[in-house]
Amino acid sequence: MRGAFITFAVAMLLALLSAIPANAFCMFGCNPTEAHARQIFENLLKQRVDKPFKIVEFKQTMAERLEMHATGEKGYEIFFNARVEFPDGANLECKPDEAGKFAEGCSPSNHYVTAPRSSDPPGKQYIAPGSTILFDEEYRFYEAGSGWKGPDGKVYTAD
Repeated sequence: MRGAFITFAVAMLLALLSAIPANAFCMFGCNPTEAHARQIFENLLKQRVDKPFKIVEFKQTMAERLEMHATGEKGYEIFFNARVEFPDGANLECKPDEAGKFAEGCSPSNHYVTAPRSSDPPGKQYIAPGSTILFDEEYRFYEAGSGWKGPDGKVYTAD
C-alpha cells in the first residue's frame, strides 16, 4: 500500500513538472549573459560608425539584478569594458578642419558610448584611421516575457 502511494505521488509530481513551461525553471542562471551584451554592443556600434571595426577585447566587469520599486519591473544590468580597433577610422566626414571646427551634425566629444542615453554626445563622432577606442559601459535589460529586452530593442533568451 505504501509503495503504491509513493509511486502515485512520484507520477503526479512528474506530470506536474512536465506541464510547467521550461522558462519557469529559470529562477537561477537565466539572466542576460556577457555574450548577449557583446552582441548588443556590436549591433549598436554598427549604428554609430560607418566603417568596419574589430572588437579585440570584451569583458564583463559586473552584473546585478534590479527591481524598480515604483513599478515592480524587473531588470538586469551588465557592466563591461571593450577595446575596439578601427583600421579605416569611422565617420571620416566629421574630421575637424584646420581650425578645429566640426561639421554640422558631428560631435566634438571624445567620449565614446553605444548605449542610448540623454547625456550622449549628439551627432556622429570622428574616429581617426588606425585608432583603438576603449569603451566602459553598462547595459540595462528589462524582463520581457521569457527573455530580457536589451537596449538595442531586441529580446534575448537563455541559450
